[in-house]
Amino acid sequence: MGSTYLYIDILFVDNLVMNFIILRIVYKLSRNRSGVWRLWLAAAIGALYAVLIVLPELRILQKIPMKLALSLIMLLTAFEINTFKEFIKIFIILYATTFIFGGAALSLYFINHEFVDISNGTFIISNYPIKNLAVACILVIMLVHSVLEYIRLRISRDELLYKVEILFEEKKLVVDALLDTGNTLLDPISHYPVLVVEFHKIRDILPPGIKAIFDESRENDLEMIMQAMSESPWLARFRMIPFTALGKANGMLLGFKPDSVSVLINGSWRRIYNIVVAIYNNKLSKDKQYQALIHPEMVA
Repeated sequence: MGSTYLYIDILFVDNLVMNFIILRIVYKLSRNRSGVWRLWLAAAIGALYAVLIVLPELRILQKIPMKLALSLIMLLTAFEINTFKEFIKIFIILYATTFIFGGAALSLYFINHEFVDISNGTFIISNYPIKNLAVACILVIMLVHSVLEYIRLRISRDELLYKVEILFEEKKLVVDALLDTGNTLLDPISHYPVLVVEFHKIRDILPPGIKAIFDESRENDLEMIMQAMSESPWLARFRMIPFTALGKANGMLLGFKPDSVSVLINGSWRRIYNIVVAIYNNKLSKDKQYQALIHPEMVA
């Protein structure tokens, strides 16, 4: 058998570029704060590890605890992580992306032995056409994006839940809200985005006449609504919002303009003034996991 030579500089550059591509995908999918220089620095740390791991005297670096420690260092270097939940999300996306790239490398071995060699369980890629590598990267990016986006939007609903604080005339209430990507409700007058909230959660801050409308389930009685609005000091704040969702077509939601609404995003409260709160006299979640629906513009 012939001897196999590893060129340290080529090994470093190859891993640097591949690590950066993986971290860039993770950055796009996680939507976490970062910078290009942080991604390159983390990629360089991973590339240095790839060089050190082939040295006989440093084979201890191949141990699983060392690899997990490397992942932690790379993540903390590349991304601005504020919560443990955020870290777990990025960690899962990183390993899902890495495994898909690993699967692509294994496919290269079975498809074309000319460019891939296996030595002591290690993949060594040499003279691989850059065009094929580019195509493979594009396919992997598309696959990772489609799979993880589906998981993020359809399966992992927890990631779409937010704490929302509504402030009105020194009264404050906090509700759990779901980011509803299909929520396109806008106030027809101001064109402000609409936050839909269950009546029972917002009842305590409503004036008596408006409470009576919903307590008696007469939110479709326009005459009663107009009378209650005309007698309320909230008259300038009230809005009538047409909708074709929430289980009813061509309906109307009664809403009002609060002093402000704040959304908890990555550990920080984002205050929004140009917002309308619509009252929904029913349950939005069967499992009571949330009591409001967030308009996408509130977290954009």
